[in-house]
Amino acid sequence: MRFSGPREWNAKRALGWISWQARRRRRYRPEIAARLIDDLVASEPDHIAVTGDLTHMGLAAEVAEGAGWLARIGPPERVTLVPGNHDAQGAARDHEVADAWRPYLNSDAEDGDARGGPFFPSVRVRGPIALVGLSSAVPTAVHLATGRAGAAQLAPLADLLVALGARGLCRVVLVHHPPTRADVSWRRRLEDGETLCAILARAGAELVLHGHTHRATRDAIASPRGAIPVLGVPATSSAVASRPGAYQVLAIAERSGGRFEIARELHEIDLATTRVRARPREVL
Repeated sequence: MRFSGPREWNAKRALGWISWQARRRRRYRPEIAARLIDDLVASEPDHIAVTGDLTHMGLAAEVAEGAGWLARIGPPERVTLVPGNHDAQGAARDHEVADAWRPYLNSDAEDGDARGGPFFPSVRVRGPIALVGLSSAVPTAVHLATGRAGAAQLAPLADLLVALGARGLCRVVLVHHPPTRADVSWRRRLEDGETLCAILARAGAELVLHGHTHRATRDAIASPRGAIPVLGVPATSSAVASRPGAYQVLAIAERSGGRFEIARELHEIDLATTRVRARPREVL
């Protein structure tokens, strides 16, 4: 974790540095993330979704390091990214370095921003699956870790989801902060989560994937077409015994009547042996 100079310091980053030195550097270990990434890449998934927090304090050096992690995971056409709140801790000028992540953030060319993005909501279609990315990463006060999608993203979202559904695609929404309030305190919530849930219930989606909670969680958004699963996963680098580093494998199969069957299998690290083990598969 390297500061390039005094201009990168602010109150939130100072508190983040103290937190890292006091406890987080022991709870989140790069060698655990490296072991899980090796296992993930070796399994050759069709596509990989990353739901944010590649950095701890959004420093320029961290963003550059994050670009290296992304390249290790896979090429941009096989990896989709949305940013997390830890990636948004600096002033706007600091986020110019996020250009290093741009190929992983952008929509497909036919659905993308004419200015070259990153543009949210982003859309990437891979076979029968449409990955719809939202950014909830916004700078916040020192004591908060909240997120916000904002009207500019949410206004076009319903029409976008309806159009993708009309194409018979499985709509997977990616956002760092969970839209539901399960397992999330007031200071870590998605501020416009209720609005996002209402849009998803009305327009439809098949799955929501998020980060932020650092736990393997499962929630749902009620909708007229049935419950929309909302899934979280532990931090990949976690060395906490109650929630060791993990990634989840999702198998999505088309069924008749425009339906999809989705199953989840959590792959977590054994902190004692550094082996990766799979939990029992569950159908959502």
